[in-house]
Amino acid sequence: MEFKYTAILVATLLLGFLLYKEIKRSNKARLFWRILANIIAITCFVLLIVPIKYKTHLQIQSDEIILLTEGTHPDSVSHLKGKKYALPSVDLKNIRATTVSALSYFLKTNPDIRKLNIYGYGLHATELEKLKGYQIKFHPSANPGGIIEANWQGKLKTSDEFTVQGTYQNTSNKSVKLLLKGLGKAVDSTTIGAKSDKAFSFKTTPKQSGKAIYQLIALQQNDTLAKEPVPVKVGDQAPMKVLILASFPDFEYKFLKNWLYENQYPLAFRSQISKNKHASDFLNIDSLNLNQISASTLKKFGILIIDEEELAAISPAERTLINVAVNNGMGLLIRVSGLKALTTLSSRFNRFESPVLKDKSLNLSLAEDHFKFKPLPIEQALFLKSGEHDQSIIADVSGKTLVNSSISGSGKILVSTLSSTYNWLLSGQKTDYATYWSKLLANAARKRNEVLAVNIIPQFPTANQKVRIITDLAESGKVPGLKMDGVTWSPRQNMELPFQWDAFCWPQEAGWTNLQVNQNTESVYIYEKTDWQTLKNQQTLNSMHWFLKNLDTAKNKVKLKDLVIEEEISNWFFFAGFLLAAAFLWSEARILAV
Repeated sequence: MEFKYTAILVATLLLGFLLYKEIKRSNKARLFWRILANIIAITCFVLLIVPIKYKTHLQIQSDEIILLTEGTHPDSVSHLKGKKYALPSVDLKNIRATTVSALSYFLKTNPDIRKLNIYGYGLHATELEKLKGYQIKFHPSANPGGIIEANWQGKLKTSDEFTVQGTYQNTSNKSVKLLLKGLGKAVDSTTIGAKSDKAFSFKTTPKQSGKAIYQLIALQQNDTLAKEPVPVKVGDQAPMKVLILASFPDFEYKFLKNWLYENQYPLAFRSQISKNKHASDFLNIDSLNLNQISASTLKKFGILIIDEEELAAISPAERTLINVAVNNGMGLLIRVSGLKALTTLSSRFNRFESPVLKDKSLNLSLAEDHFKFKPLPIEQALFLKSGEHDQSIIADVSGKTLVNSSISGSGKILVSTLSSTYNWLLSGQKTDYATYWSKLLANAARKRNEVLAVNIIPQFPTANQKVRIITDLAESGKVPGLKMDGVTWSPRQNMELPFQWDAFCWPQEAGWTNLQVNQNTESVYIYEKTDWQTLKNQQTLNSMHWFLKNLDTAKNKVKLKDLVIEEEISNWFFFAGFLLAAAFLWSEARILAV
């Protein structure tokens, strides 16, 4: 028997004996109060031995941690109190912190953690997506100094001009010389003043064909601050044949025609000058009859670019031939400018209007690989709704789609609401213009080979880090064979786009490597971990600021944890009760009974 039960039993017997003595006492004065005092005294005595415990609920804040990311300065966190954890990329010299190899796994195994104090440059976009529901307080490090933006075309045709553009952020008190070096000599350079940011644009025409690695080098007096690789492949490429049917020759068509000609695209251009009368131009291609569009004419082209007004103006028989050609693999790009669809081909894409922001530039990005274009100085009001079977190609910063695509048989139909992309050329942004139209042509073009395109994500695939390979195949039912570094990777099929496959791999060595897709080989450059580190750090900082700006704080408050605790009533209460009852019995027997 437990001690408390023994104590209660003994106390009950003692109480019974005392009550019996009180009742048998000859002096019956104050009998009720004496009985009550005995009960209180014995009860309090027992409760001194056997305390009363009870459970209560306490709402307390969940745990929070200090997370150190790359770029954390030791002096900024050395004085902080609390649990410190660090990502593997953080140099832990003079910092006591626990290394966390997988943040998402760590948080799942520690569900009490609901708040993160993040120091350094922050987390990548893929990691931030897993932090929804947490409260985040960001303590950013100072902006990194060096090249924070860089873009160039990785594939060139012979005689193409090679352009490298970007931004250098000079945080030092001295000027920096930035130069582009290739084939053992400097081909272009510029100077960035102290404490300033400067956009740069280097141009050169490669004299050789094949694979080459240029370098962007930052010099400050005798010190080399950075030496970043700029890989490029130069080769003869047979560009696709383009057919343009225009209701009228506007500036968009004019600049596009010139760009296609300069890049040696075979182009047939027809514009309407009056009812049933057309003017035709043939660039890099033999002339042919475009007065009446026929099936044999459409078979000669990989893509047809047409505005919706012209598509509605041609005969129903021609529209039927275009639809058949698309189903057989030809690409179709429709330029739309109104809210109401004029043809059945363009009606599959729903549209909506959004209020125009006055004096605001349009910031666009490639929806698939998050490439951001330079601001386009136009006011845009017409946008596209993405359906279940559509794929957004170009979107603005708020996610509204401006170029959408849909599969039609073996081909693709693209719809664009952008009407003035030539403004990029007028503002000197040739690379953005070229990237935009190259992307649209690549997405819509007829699949001439088994492999249509290979995209590598991220922008700088790095040795011993995860890389995503995306490939498009003409035969959607056939599983492609993907091999890199002699290792075969198992691809997965996109359920909405059955011709698209992707796989994740971990390249082992830096430098040029061959990616084999079935019988086709694509050269891919793998970067060292230290390459373009400043740019990556700036991208991480930008991702953190963007994530926090769009974070729904109402849904990310620190949750309160319901803690059940066991409390004990203080013994002083029972001790006081015992003393009062015992004092009454003593005084009653010694004083009041006289």
